[in-house]
Amino acid sequence: MADRLVVAIVSSCDPSRVEQSVAGLDRAGLRVLTTESESPDYKDSPIRFVHVAEAMSRNSLADDMTRGTGVIPDSGGTSVPGLSGPDTALYDAFAHTEVLDHLSGVEIPDGDAEFYNDAIDDGRCVVIYKCAAEQADPAKASLEKSGASNVKVF
Repeated sequence: MADRLVVAIVSSCDPSRVEQSVAGLDRAGLRVLTTESESPDYKDSPIRFVHVAEAMSRNSLADDMTRGTGVIPDSGGTSVPGLSGPDTALYDAFAHTEVLDHLSGVEIPDGDAEFYNDAIDDGRCVVIYKCAAEQADPAKASLEKSGASNVKVF
């Protein structure tokens, strides 16, 4: 049978609390996404934490790199009806308005991914557990029993 993903939200990102929430799950298939900065507590944990804020801080977005430099996105020389004017900067029309996708590459439906992304942005941790199909229901039950919320199997 195909592998499954069990995804859950844990309200505290403290490594010792997360370890209690995922007790009994095989660490090999486990990842925990957090916006917390990496610290010795995270490094010493047997759980693989993914520090999404640090990963995104290394992501360079071109419009942020050129803003204020006089390059075209600053509306320094072109005029496009409806997109430019005295109160409109051209880069506003192309701003990154989408939610940061911390779950990029994780095969879950977009609506669910957005929900879990919001939880991460709100400072909660998202547990992602990849397991064999027959292990998914016991893993879900274990996470629910530990107090994790919005536990789903994909």
